[in-house]
Amino acid sequence: MTRVAVCACPDYDVAHVTSAVERAVGLCGGMERFVRPGQSVLLKPNMLSAAPLEHRVTTDPALVRAVGKLVLKAGGRIIIGDSPAIDKVSRISRVTGMKEVADELGADLIEFCRPILAKTPEGSIYQALELDEAALTADVVINLPKLKTHCMMLLTLGVKNLFGMVVGPRKSQWHMHVGADRVMFADLLLDIYRTVKPALTILDGVWGMQGRGPNNGTPCHLGLLAASRDPLAMDLALAPLLGAHPASFPLYNAAVRRGLVRSNGADTQMVGDDPKGFIPEDFQLPVLESLMPAPRFMSGAISKHLTSRPVQDPGLCRDCGKCAAVCPPGCLRFVAPHRAVIDHMTCIRCYCCQEVCPADAIHFKTGALVGIVERLRAIMPQ
Repeated sequence: MTRVAVCACPDYDVAHVTSAVERAVGLCGGMERFVRPGQSVLLKPNMLSAAPLEHRVTTDPALVRAVGKLVLKAGGRIIIGDSPAIDKVSRISRVTGMKEVADELGADLIEFCRPILAKTPEGSIYQALELDEAALTADVVINLPKLKTHCMMLLTLGVKNLFGMVVGPRKSQWHMHVGADRVMFADLLLDIYRTVKPALTILDGVWGMQGRGPNNGTPCHLGLLAASRDPLAMDLALAPLLGAHPASFPLYNAAVRRGLVRSNGADTQMVGDDPKGFIPEDFQLPVLESLMPAPRFMSGAISKHLTSRPVQDPGLCRDCGKCAAVCPPGCLRFVAPHRAVIDHMTCIRCYCCQEVCPADAIHFKTGALVGIVERLRAIMPQ
């Protein structure tokens, strides 16, 4: 049975974070269980963008510092790395204070840029994946995600954070491959998780993000840290507490279908503090129906007209160009200041433009198919 530890941590005060991390890791067996003297240890935080810490987009460096000190005490050598979707690690680390933490820990701070082909475990959907060399050659991987919502996958917790092991340009290739198919994307995430096999996952839920995450949501105080040897077990234990019905959580559906977890959660034990005491009853999840795909029998042209599509709000646009730069099919371009044109017939509905926009200027216009489904839901008996 896998333990998922939840520990109170009211803020990012050094003493509070240190105490909560030590307690959470202790409930998982102690750092010495995961790190031996001389081993290289990769700490993988969420470093999505160079947003100020108070926006709660990235893993707080206070958590990285506390975990890093336990690693040093156990005799490990630290590497801190990620492959951000929006900005460079160098800029993100300066804005968030991660650079100072890396210097304090004597850690190498790297941007993943060396993909190598890794064979996936038996039972995977994909036979091999290109992941960063550091993720595959480090003796130990410690996963340090941020608790956030995600407009495509509902939540980004432990397993989703490992998508950062995919080197920058390869992310666009995967989005082109899976498009708006959440099932395929969940399968990809599960294959990455099973290939990397992080030894320990510690979730930053002191301040999280709700609403239109992972970049444009609203900060939300939860006051907790969570830890587990298994990020999948942790994610599936916390998701219902955040209001995510199992049927709406793509990762849960994929994991149960593949026999990686039991649907009744009997293989997970929650220890530490009661998480129900931390999570707001009105925690806001994003609405996933906006990307509902059309039935397979419809032609591509028909489905593009019926399904929801991204639209730009020129009044919010800052002309940063990040949406156009990240667009996998290259269907978004600027024709005037604050004015973008989107080729909706080429658009794959991957949500990348919405995810990276720092001004929340990209929204999705509900398609006819979604509207029909919503009206049917309204009149059908519950």
